[in-house]
Amino acid sequence: MSSLISICIPTYNGALWLKETLRSALAQTYDPLEILIVDDASTDHTLDVIRSFRDPRIRVEVNERTQGLVLNWNHCVRLSKGSLVKFLFQDDVLFPTCVEKMARLFERHERIGMVFSPWDILLENPDDSGAIAWIKRFGAPHTHFKFLREVNRGIDLFNEWLTNGFGENWVGGPSSVMLRKPCLERIGLFNTRMRQASDLEMWMRMMYFYDVGFIEERLSALRFHSASATSHNVRQNIHWLDMMWLLEGLLCYEEIRKTHPQLNRLRYAEAARVVMQQASRIRRRSAMPASYLLSSLIDYMGYSIAALVDRAPPIHQ
Repeated sequence: MSSLISICIPTYNGALWLKETLRSALAQTYDPLEILIVDDASTDHTLDVIRSFRDPRIRVEVNERTQGLVLNWNHCVRLSKGSLVKFLFQDDVLFPTCVEKMARLFERHERIGMVFSPWDILLENPDDSGAIAWIKRFGAPHTHFKFLREVNRGIDLFNEWLTNGFGENWVGGPSSVMLRKPCLERIGLFNTRMRQASDLEMWMRMMYFYDVGFIEERLSALRFHSASATSHNVRQNIHWLDMMWLLEGLLCYEEIRKTHPQLNRLRYAEAARVVMQQASRIRRRSAMPASYLLSSLIDYMGYSIAALVDRAPPIHQ
């Protein structure tokens, strides 16, 4: 008998695209399936859209107050009942055989912690030169790896990515990835201190501890549009400390610290880069609001000081 799989859909003010997203989840060829929607206290018609669907596979949870993007991802994982977790963002879609093909790969290989595949891109405006440039740069992230098999030694992918400085996403977004829930229970959830690239740090940890499956077929589609959380974060530069938090997230594991001391050197280099970047933004008068700059810096410094005496708060909960 096939294992239950959870398609987790974290939502927040996503009424515009959610019907297509839900239809793609309901059209999956795999069974049994739960479609878990966790709404982060939306203020638009998101819940009306969800409740217009009558399907016993759909389960809806609503947060009493807005938790924020990454915390809501983690809430989805905790509430999920499946042994495999397939994220689907509110503006993305899954192609019909996505869940089935990824699940079968997990079934054949017990050491796999995650499976990913290439994504397709849906453009809000096909004539947008900025979006076209984004696709050319990020449309096929998996091609950065020299070679991908159906099953890969995760540590080899981790080392290859690290050699290139962990600078860009080589896997894709959560909608193109499936995760084994017991593995998440062992290594922890998404990094709650990061604002833009928490998924990257998760992929890196999975690669370090587990094998990685790859299906060379587009099984999902990312919708690229101006109202996306990614576009907002990039414009506001609220992710300015993300690489520092990514490295902290990796270094909090003793196994990773022992085998990869170069991560400390990378952290120092990144700290210098961040200082130079913010100085340049201030000169151009394009810096983020001073209150956010100060509060996020105090947060990071407080964590760093606590880490020196082994009292750092957890960042994967």
